[in-house]
Amino acid sequence: MQLKPHSFANSNPQTRNAGFTLVEILIALVINILLLLALTSLFSSAVNHYNKISNVNLLNQQLQAAMQVMVNDIRRAGYWGNAQNDVGTHTNNNPFQVAATDVTVTGSCILFSYDYNSDGSIPTITSASDDERYGFRLNSSILQARPRGATFDCAAAASAWENVSNPTIITITGLTFTLNSTTVPSGAVSNSLRIRSVDISLTGQLATDATVTKTLTQHVRLRNDKFVS
Repeated sequence: MQLKPHSFANSNPQTRNAGFTLVEILIALVINILLLLALTSLFSSAVNHYNKISNVNLLNQQLQAAMQVMVNDIRRAGYWGNAQNDVGTHTNNNPFQVAATDVTVTGSCILFSYDYNSDGSIPTITSASDDERYGFRLNSSILQARPRGATFDCAAAASAWENVSNPTIITITGLTFTLNSTTVPSGAVSNSLRIRSVDISLTGQLATDATVTKTLTQHVRLRNDKFVS
């Protein structure tokens, strides 16, 4: 009986111990760490970019809202419910356009009045009802508005006026009002019409990130021209 020789096809030690060496494992580990660091950096960059965009949008929304409040109110300056009574008289009896109530601009503050209830008269200053005198100003990096009954003066105490902007969200770093006036002849030689407008520049930054800043500008045409005899 003849025996078949034993096969040693799988007896090669190198074949039986095939696998990664320690150096190969360390190299793979380093590559994985580098890839993880790259992904972490990319994710962090994406998060920072998203936060930056969110902050810019937040600041823009806050400034736009503040600007719109001012524009809507200032545009009505000088309105008088009885204006038709002066037509053809060559006089101006508008109580909302006299020295004490007319539009006044002092740098970062504006004062004005208008006939809110269209009754033709301006009431005395009182906190019991709307006294039809209004104003906006920059005070300690906060946009403020004059409430009814408060002192009708740009130098009024900070606590006398109400905050429009939220100092915990935005810091107002700049506010300027510029009153423009163009005089055109009206009727008799001595009569004229003053067409007026106000330019507003509002600058702010996020209270939590001073690098996020923005400036808005707005040209406001006053709807009520001033007749001067």
